[in-house]
Order: sequence, then C-alpha cells, then structure tokens
Amino acid sequence: MNRKKHLYTGLALSLLFVGTNGYLIEKAESKVDREVRIEEWESLGKDELQKELPKSGVVTSAEETYLYFNDEFGSFKKFLVKEGDEVKAGTPLYEYEVTDYTGQQDVLESEVDQLEDEIDSIEDNISDLERMERSLPSTSSNEEEIPLEASALETEYDIKREIASRELEKDRLNNQIDSLERQISDLKSYETTLTVESGGEGIVKELSHSVQNPLITIASKSTVVTTDLTEKEIMDVEENMDAKVQSELEKKTLKGLVSQVSSLPKRDPHLDTDSMYPISITLQDEDNKLLSGHHVLVSVITDEVKNALVVPMTAVEYSSAKKYIWVLTDQGTVKKKAVKTGLQVDGKVQIKSGVKAGEYYIIDPEDVPALQNGASFITAMDWDRIKLRDLKKLDRETVIENLLLGILERK
Repeated sequence: MNRKKHLYTGLALSLLFVGTNGYLIEKAESKVDREVRIEEWESLGKDELQKELPKSGVVTSAEETYLYFNDEFGSFKKFLVKEGDEVKAGTPLYEYEVTDYTGQQDVLESEVDQLEDEIDSIEDNISDLERMERSLPSTSSNEEEIPLEASALETEYDIKREIASRELEKDRLNNQIDSLERQISDLKSYETTLTVESGGEGIVKELSHSVQNPLITIASKSTVVTTDLTEKEIMDVEENMDAKVQSELEKKTLKGLVSQVSSLPKRDPHLDTDSMYPISITLQDEDNKLLSGHHVLVSVITDEVKNALVVPMTAVEYSSAKKYIWVLTDQGTVKKKAVKTGLQVDGKVQIKSGVKAGEYYIIDPEDVPALQNGASFITAMDWDRIKLRDLKKLDRETVIENLLLGILERK
C-alpha cells in the first residue's frame, strides 16, 4: 500500500513539474521563450598580442673589411697571414716592395687626410648623440616615456649603443692611420720593404694569391642573422623592429633587432624570377653560442600591442560594416555592444573600444540558439566552483528554496 502511495505521489509531482513548465512556455506573456542558455562565457581581460613573420635565417659576420693593393708605386711581396687566422689591430698582413718613394708617400699621406676627415665627421656625430642623450628625461622606476622629438632611437639604451658603435669605428680608423704613418716613416728612412697592418680585429676570410683586388678579406668576429624577404614581406618590415631567434644550439629564444633592411633586391631584377630582399638582425644576447654559418629560425615582430583587451575571434559578430560582442549584464540579460577591433593574431583580436575590462562576454555567440538583444540568460552549472564543504553549511530550507528558484523562476 505504501509502495503504491509513493508511486502515485511521485507521478503526481512529475506531472505537476511538466505541466507548470509547459504552462510557462506557452503563456503569452511568459519570458521563458526569450531566455537563452549560455554554455561558455568569460571575463574581459588584458593580454599582449604580437604579429610575427617567421623565416629561416643564417648567421654571418656582421661586417667584412676589404684591403686593396695599388701596384702603381710598388710590387706585392708576400702575405704574413693565412686564411682562418685571427687578427687584431696592428697585426702584420702583407709586405710590398716600393718602386716609387715619392709617389707612394703622396698616396699614403692622402689616405691619412681622408681618414682624419672621416674621424672628424664621426666625432661630430658622437657629440650630437651625447647632446641627445642629455636631453632625455631621467629614468625612474615607472619608466616615463621618452618624447619622440628627443630621439628617433626612442630609448637611452639605443643611443648609448650607437655611441659605442661610433667609438669603435673611430678606433678602427685611428689604427689605420697609425699603420699608414708607420709606412710613411719607413719611406722617409728609405726602407724598400713596407708592411701593411690590420686596422681592427677579425678573421682572415680570403686571400687573393693571384694579387687581384680585394687582396685580403677580413670578417668581423661579431655576427648578425640574415634572411631574405619576398616582395610582399619586405613592405611590412622596418629597421629597429624586434625579432626572435631560435636555434637547436641555444636553450632559450634569443632577442634581436632588425638592424638593416635592404631596399634593393639580392640579385639583379628579372621578369622570370621573384625578387628577394635581404635584412640583417643584430643579436642583443652577446653571450650566444652561434657561429657564422649556423642556421636558425627567425621571427620578426611586425606589429605588437601590450596591455590590450583581447577576446577570441569567435566572440566577435559581424553585421554590415560593424562589429559586436555579446556581454552579460548585472540585470541578468544579454546585451549586444558595438566594438572597434585592432590587431588580430592566432585566433585572438584586440578590442579597442566599446567594452571594459571585467565585463563578461559570450565566447561563441553562434553556438547560442535564438540569441536576442535584451533576452534573459541562464548559465550552465560550473561544478568546479561548487565545493561540497560549502553545501554542507546550507540548511535544508535554503537548498529547497534555491532549487525551486532555479526550476521555476522567470524574470
């Protein structure tokens, strides 16, 4: 008897539940038919987006120095180095026999004058850079932005690096002058065999044993990464863009900076072949293990936004010429908001305006049936947020009340 009573009671409650919900759905003034269920939603947060141009690259010497021999006033005698030798400033490179003392002295003195003019120009450039550095605002913990008019280099680090580069060039030219003046001194002492010395450090890459110019090619020990870009890719790359360099020899990704972008193709243009444009990337990690000839993977960062509102591209809805995202309001309704988008990278898009950080948005509105502006919403239960210990603290009346509200309540 009790079993039948329980059966009838359960059946009655089930019919009451179905009937009540059916009434609410069919009722003309009911909001049930306008209520949407949201399975996936997220809070608007900030992130960094980087648009990268991946390429294969190779490590090469940052600079090559070419030495030429003029046989008008002398004849070549012998090399004092061999290919692969490391040289420093003042290292003897080759000897030659003087055949015309007066003519050779005039040539050497002319070369000294030319190098001194170059040094004067470099010193003026260094003075300008130092004035530029002094005009920058003092650095502080909050890293104040440097005014654009203060420097095209934008940062104090860039200016210091350029000054150091110009100082090295000045030292190299002074070393060349010292070598030339020693040759001039030997000429005045009527020496018949003169020695040409290296003006800087590097590695002897090539010797012309047939005494053809260039007589000696010296590659610098410092390296850069080079890669070739297509006609379309070269339009998106500029000097001073950041880059990433990866190699199997390095456990970490190396930081780089685009230091040179060629405006001329690598080879003579031809109608039947694509033009390729070389660029150079200077590595900022000087303690790297890469040697000239090593192959690497390069990513040039052609566009970047930091601390930007970012959503997946599935969250953006396109209608005519406008873009929207759907947000969940505090009133329990969905709202369609017009937004302005920015950079798009790997399925993510920057939101420039229209919404604020912290607002909740629908991740994929296309997956929500009958989505209407102003409709009430319900969300799926997030079991990860439900803790058994919290449920145990609730009394029976509260549990039943919230359960009934979840089933029957309509706003």
